[in-house]
Amino acid sequence: MSSIHKVCGKVSGLWYLVSGRRKDLKLDTRYQIPDTRRNQAGFTLLEVMIALSILAGMSLMIFASSSQFLNSKTNTEARDDAHHSVYLALNRMCRDLEMAFIVSSKDLLGQTFDGDLGFMGKEDRVDFVNFSHTRYVQQAKESEVAEISYYMEAMPDEPDKKILMRRESTVVDKNLQEGGRSFAMLEGISDVQFEYFDSKGGESQKGEWKKTWDTKSTDAAGRLPRAVRITVELPMPGQEQKAKFTGIALIEMNKGPLAF
Repeated sequence: MSSIHKVCGKVSGLWYLVSGRRKDLKLDTRYQIPDTRRNQAGFTLLEVMIALSILAGMSLMIFASSSQFLNSKTNTEARDDAHHSVYLALNRMCRDLEMAFIVSSKDLLGQTFDGDLGFMGKEDRVDFVNFSHTRYVQQAKESEVAEISYYMEAMPDEPDKKILMRRESTVVDKNLQEGGRSFAMLEGISDVQFEYFDSKGGESQKGEWKKTWDTKSTDAAGRLPRAVRITVELPMPGQEQKAKFTGIALIEMNKGPLAF
């Protein structure tokens, strides 16, 4: 029988061999169980701080991008609304001016005139008579003829901005700037300008734009301007410069006063 005795035993789940000569333990690495304590260890404080810093940076970039997108969307919608409001206002003013007329009759709608009924235009205001009135109440004693005025008023809360006003009166008289009712056409504007085209004026007799027009004056007596140019200026959301919008109304009954 050999002098080397092999005794098998088990320590901590590992099989070992005991040699009769060396009296030591010899572990069989084939059956060695890996140390799982290292794999189960948590993150260090430095690793946690780095991860939180990366997460905070990504969150900040996402928030900034979302905020910029929402601001851009809000400004775009506000600009679209402003464009639409200006378009409606210019369209209404052009339609009113296109139906303007003057009369030489001293008896209009049963009222007595002295021949002063006409058209008065300034840079920031225009007053005239036209055929644009619509009768909404049945049997109302009204006709299509009405006094129309366009002018500006300061906004109560923001004095640096103005309101474009429209006045309409079904009672036509010699005073073209009073009577009737006024309502706001466009709010928040910076300025509105009216220019009047004189087809018979200018050095070349090809016409010129004038700042004022009065049918009582010598050079414009008894006739209307061939066209009226309207320029509306207002600030736009998200833009530093103010935007300008222009419309031109062609007056067809500009040859002379109507006689009836």
